[in-house]
Amino acid sequence: MIVPKLLRINRTAWNVMIFVIVALVASFLLMGQESFVRTALSGLTLGSLYFMVAAGLTLIFGLMDVLNFAHGAMFMLGAYLGWQFYTNPSFIFAIAPLIAAGACGLIASYLLRPVVMKWRIPPLWQERLPILFILLGVGIALFGCWGFDFLNLSNTAMVVLAMGVGPLSEIKIQEPLTAFGLRMVLVFLGGLVAAVGSARPGDPNQVVNPKETRRARILFGAVAALTVFLLLGRETLPVAILQMDANLRFGLAVVAGALAGGGLGAVIEVVLIRPLYIRPIYQVMVTLGLAYVLRELVMVLWKPVAYQMSRPPLFAQPGEAANILEWFQKGSSTLDIFGVTFPTYRLFIILLGIIMLVVLSLTIGYSRLGMIIRAGVQDREMVEALGINVRQVFTLVFVIGAGLAALGGIGAAPFMPIESTMGDLFQLQAFICVVIGGMGSFNGAAVGALLLGLARAFGDYLALSFGMSPAIAEASTVILMAVVLLVRPAGLFGRKE
Repeated sequence: MIVPKLLRINRTAWNVMIFVIVALVASFLLMGQESFVRTALSGLTLGSLYFMVAAGLTLIFGLMDVLNFAHGAMFMLGAYLGWQFYTNPSFIFAIAPLIAAGACGLIASYLLRPVVMKWRIPPLWQERLPILFILLGVGIALFGCWGFDFLNLSNTAMVVLAMGVGPLSEIKIQEPLTAFGLRMVLVFLGGLVAAVGSARPGDPNQVVNPKETRRARILFGAVAALTVFLLLGRETLPVAILQMDANLRFGLAVVAGALAGGGLGAVIEVVLIRPLYIRPIYQVMVTLGLAYVLRELVMVLWKPVAYQMSRPPLFAQPGEAANILEWFQKGSSTLDIFGVTFPTYRLFIILLGIIMLVVLSLTIGYSRLGMIIRAGVQDREMVEALGINVRQVFTLVFVIGAGLAALGGIGAAPFMPIESTMGDLFQLQAFICVVIGGMGSFNGAAVGALLLGLARAFGDYLALSFGMSPAIAEASTVILMAVVLLVRPAGLFGRKE
């Protein structure tokens, strides 16, 4: 009784699994062991990268019904920031105190709300005043950054420090503490003025939650302490990071890239997406425009050229390891897998994708946050009626989604050229993964990424073997999407509306 019921419930999953197994067995018989293993592993590598972008995309759409066309830009920024952090983090630590100071001012919105809601303001100005405060705050923050040498600092990634230990004069190109401190004060004031606007002055109908106020105070204190720490260590911290073990520095770069992407995602959701939840067309236009702005900003800061991030020593030593233990001991660049020499860093990308899949599956399936997300997909109004702050959940989901995309970017940086257009290709593939799996289905995104990666890898092999145009291999992913939609218009795991 249980098995037939399971087969009925997961009929789509079983059909897909059977199809993939049959296709892989046929490919193995036709290609031979060596070609099959190498191509399959390449497909898993691409599938892992596609999943890192598609997972965040489907999370954001599944809960918030927001098609974020700037998601690929998060992937691109993660690659650039991770490369900058790993090569020379002077630029990041030069601007980090400014960002922290602005964030500290914005966090004060929750603390200012009990005060500004008591202001006596005419109803007409209750709608206009927040916009004026936000624009004024942005203007003050931009004035504080005026004249700051962003371009010179962004070029510090090209400074070569032998063995990670170079003369301090090569990276000590920042402003004096007094001048930089004044900039931080202005940026903080800009954030504070914008926080007054976001606190909706003069609106007495707001509800002040004491629990949220206490959390805001703790967060404000933590960010203020972090701001002071970054200010005092803006010149010594880059040197300390460059002197540490390269493998550890790469791990920190991965974390830094993901956090930066998540932080930018929070700003995007609060400032741009939140006012447009009832206007989906505006969301598409805003995120498309944002993707263009971020791409142009990257080209201004890092020039429209391609960079290559070196692999950490754990994946870069010459030679081939016979097994995983020998790889950890020697840090070999390749590993023998069923008689096939395969780059160890690509195996790391596959492992990163698997870890992300397991963590997200456990989070969504068994945690309280996952329960709220799944409930929000079904009935957002009911979740709000239970006293859950859906706005904060939306922001958190956007942070997770953008952070996952940025994590994929830094993971791909040693694997492919770092350039301003790299996010566009992966965003397109991520949308195809989401469509194949079913809009809003996390499991569907994982299956779609796997199918897409394998289709692209085996398509490249067939195009190379039979002398066909590479465009045919590129079209294999679109062909797969078309076939799936013809069979199941809602996607493999999608639900009919």
